[in-house]
This record gives sequence, structure tokens and C-alpha cells, in this order.
Amino acid sequence: MEREGRLPEPTSLRWWLRESGATAPADLRALDMIEEGPVLDIGCSTGRHLEHLMARGIDAEGIDLLEAAVEQAVLHGCRVRLADLWTFRPTRAYRHLLLMGNNTGLAGRLALLPALLDRLAGLLAPGGSVLMSGRDGRGLDDWTAGGDRPYPGDRRIRHLYAGQAGPWFPWLDLDPDTLAARAADRGFETHVEAGADGRFLATLRARPQE
Repeated sequence: MEREGRLPEPTSLRWWLRESGATAPADLRALDMIEEGPVLDIGCSTGRHLEHLMARGIDAEGIDLLEAAVEQAVLHGCRVRLADLWTFRPTRAYRHLLLMGNNTGLAGRLALLPALLDRLAGLLAPGGSVLMSGRDGRGLDDWTAGGDRPYPGDRRIRHLYAGQAGPWFPWLDLDPDTLAARAADRGFETHVEAGADGRFLATLRARPQE
């Protein structure tokens, strides 16, 4: 993966391709907090998180835009549909939504984060939660809300593989403080667990209606 203006960052696909001895991502532990479904994994890729849930008897399904990944997920017994989050038409509400692997970036830009949060809220059953893993977009930057400088987590990224480069597309590297503030504005309570290298795990729950 390459962020515009930075050197490419190597990413292993071994776990996603189910290769023997591959190391699972750290955010996999977040799934232990889920005790019942239904669960929707948004941007589920080849379905590895779904497998983990289904092995525990939890009702879980996923959506992804990459046809090859969906084919792999279905091949391994996962319920996955080729669909876009913004146009996906669910047949039920979900107790939990997953946005693993820095999929907070699906908003594309900080300005579109409220729309993403509203979309997630519309998919949740009463009392439901959103589990998301992210990457602090500020790093050592001193950006603050309300200033004149653009948000440093508004980026363009692309994927490189086997000598080929995909197209650039917008991506949001969101910091936990900004996430919590924007989520509060949309009716969510946020709990954050900080990890290494600016990565974090966040749980969003809709506040009870008064």
C-alpha cells in the first residue's frame, strides 16, 4: 500500500489467503467481544473474520467490492455479497457491524465521516455496536479541529502488486479523538483502546433515546 507522498508499506496477504503459518492481524481479538449476531462485516475481503465468528456459531455475513475476494470467501463457506456499503440493501438490522483493517477509511475524507456514521447507524438494531480498527491520521502532527490546516488523515492511497499499480483513491486515516468527537455528534458513545504504531480499536454504541 502506498500513501501519496510516502514510501510504499509492505502488507502480507498470507493470512487472508489462508496460507499455513501466517500471522493473524491484531484486531482479530476484537471479535471475542461479540457474543451473538447478526453481524455484518463491511469490507470483509476473503472472509477470515467471518470464519472466526461462524466457527463459534455466530450468525455473520459480509460485503465487499472486490469480486476475487468475495469468490474466495464464498468458496470457504462464508455468506458474502458483492456490494457497496452506500448502496447495499440489507434484509435485516444487525447487532454488530465490523470495519476491520482500518476500514474507517471508507469515508474517504473527514468531511464525509458524518455520512458514514449515519449510514452505519441505519444498519444497526437497537442496542447494537460498531467495532472498527483504525490508524491515527495525525501521527506526530499538531492538527486541531477548527484550524486552517487540512486534516492530515485525508489521504490518497493505491495498491501495488506484482509490479502493477492500481488507481489512486481517497482514504481517511482517522485519529481516535476526532472519531470520538464526530461520533458523539451523530449519537454514538465511543470506547477506544490504543495499540502500537498509532493503531487503535474503537467500539461505537448508539446512545439510548431520551
